[in-house]
Amino acid sequence: RTHARTHTHSSTASTHLHMSLLRLVIGVPAFGGVAAISSCRGFGRRLEQRLFSLSLPARPVHPEAMHPGLRQENGVIYRDFSNAVRSWKGGAILRQAGMQSRFAAEAERWVQQAFSEPSPPPVPSATNESANGTALVAPTTSCVAQLYSYLMTRIDARPDSFLSLPEDALSPRGDTLGEVAGPVLLSGGDRNAAMLDQVVANHARFARAHGYAHWWHKGSLVAARGWQPYWHKVEQLRLATRRFRNASAFVWVDDDIVLTNLRDGDRFAQALRRSPASLLVTRDPSSKHAEVNTGIIILRNTKRGRAVLEALWSRADQWRADGTSLSTDGQASCLHEQQALEEMLQSGEWASEIGVLEQRAPGAWNLNTFLRWSHYDAEREADRRYEEDSRAGAWAHGDFAGHCSGLSQLRRAMCMGALLGNVVVA
Repeated sequence: RTHARTHTHSSTASTHLHMSLLRLVIGVPAFGGVAAISSCRGFGRRLEQRLFSLSLPARPVHPEAMHPGLRQENGVIYRDFSNAVRSWKGGAILRQAGMQSRFAAEAERWVQQAFSEPSPPPVPSATNESANGTALVAPTTSCVAQLYSYLMTRIDARPDSFLSLPEDALSPRGDTLGEVAGPVLLSGGDRNAAMLDQVVANHARFARAHGYAHWWHKGSLVAARGWQPYWHKVEQLRLATRRFRNASAFVWVDDDIVLTNLRDGDRFAQALRRSPASLLVTRDPSSKHAEVNTGIIILRNTKRGRAVLEALWSRADQWRADGTSLSTDGQASCLHEQQALEEMLQSGEWASEIGVLEQRAPGAWNLNTFLRWSHYDAEREADRRYEEDSRAGAWAHGDFAGHCSGLSQLRRAMCMGALLGNVVVA
């Protein structure tokens, strides 16, 4: 979820016309063939040619689900691209303290120039400069952006849904889920994104180390209702309370969060000790736009905890005087489950049951800190501005969890790749 100030530059109709013309000018290949002009050179050009030697599926497919003849080549292409994303300089920059501005500048340079031939300097836009001094311009599609777009039309990076149980939860009687007495880690989503398979593996590693059951769900559990996918996390939590009746707690983690410190213990368990509330979240780094962030939700499996969750769910399709639907309206109109939770905080009935933790506090405490930077999001034709984010909410090396929220698709993959390269282990 992003709370950045956005500046939209054109209507939907003009967007389609603009992108059609852009494909003609820069040679973005049509799916029926490859245009003669490309911004890619070297490794980028070779990878592009390999991509277009493959047939375009009706929908993206995970390499493991492909025909054996396609699985190897598609898997190799995805691996090569993922390795390239993880190998850019950003990961190394993040290991140095106080280098967020340099990281942001290098990220934008990489987006524009990676695997491309040198191009003339961009003409500054009419917008202000970002916090790192980089002008927020509407660039032509770069090589790496093209490659990302093409790759995600062919490959679904999400693993299939799975449930992994700690060894001590296994039972020969078959009522395994009901016997899980420890915590349950939940995540899932309906968006296809590069690096997502590695993020899920990162969550799984944490779950194994700390005795969590781990439930990953591919897709949206609220799509059949016609609801926005933001409510998926609430529904998955609701289902978990019914399936894991004896679990101690449930922890939801967004699929763009990397657990970046596997050495210094279980921060979720520490959060439960810091607050007696039934449901815990953190503050949002952009407190001017939102008070809470639901990227991480920690729920006690108690009667009051389940009641808070049901009250949150009930607000999704509740009648509202302004006509807004928190379940179906777009993000321009509301903040969905996040808005519902904030309204509950303001109510007398539920305020004491909801704990809002600081993203960073004295004594080395941190949870759900963000790695993001101002940029132009060409997919949405909008400037993403984060100058007003709290400095305390900015991710730093050694933090427990890094959140790649509010970024374009390519930059989200770059962010997750950089964080995956900075996981602290014992």
